[in-house]
Amino acid sequence: MRNIFLYIAVSGLIFSSCSRETSTSGKQTTTSEIATTDNTSQPEKVAQDLRKTSKDKVSSDIKWLSYDEAIKLSEKEPRKIFIDVYTDWCGWCKRMDRTTLKDDNVGKYINQYYYPVKVNAESQKKVTYKGKQMTEQELALNVFGATGYPTTVYLENDQTMLQAIPGYLEAEMLNKVLRYFGEDHYKTTSWEKFQASASDNITNSTKE
Repeated sequence: MRNIFLYIAVSGLIFSSCSRETSTSGKQTTTSEIATTDNTSQPEKVAQDLRKTSKDKVSSDIKWLSYDEAIKLSEKEPRKIFIDVYTDWCGWCKRMDRTTLKDDNVGKYINQYYYPVKVNAESQKKVTYKGKQMTEQELALNVFGATGYPTTVYLENDQTMLQAIPGYLEAEMLNKVLRYFGEDHYKTTSWEKFQASASDNITNSTKE
């Protein structure tokens, strides 16, 4: 049931994504490369940066972690995990990096409520998922079911997958989804009811 509601809500956005076929068609864009920080080598420092006492002091610059770092931090301080599944050749992934993931409200919310991770769907880098070692490619395809990019994935702190959403998302829609999972609304409220009042929730939270 949970997997159905967001596919319905963002069905029009699924076409705003890159598939594996796109990489061999020669139609991918050549926009700027995905920008990641070197904070991934300092997980404890990143965790301190993410823990802020005041909402207005939370940085809007997303502090990206590796998958294993996020899991390790979540074991010490439980928090949901936000995953951006991408490929190097995907134009929609690059666009989402430049726009949606640079949005101040999106960045601040992710830093406050999630451990943010980027997973390269074609990388052979090893990660550990629930005690099993696999590549990022295997994690993206076999665990998250990502075949189009970008795909955003939402995990509980114990790595239970809540939802994987394919396609480019505008900041307004991503804000709604982040809050739906980040504040546990999905446990008590249907997506339809939450979405109806989400704009008010977002507006009020940014004024606090």
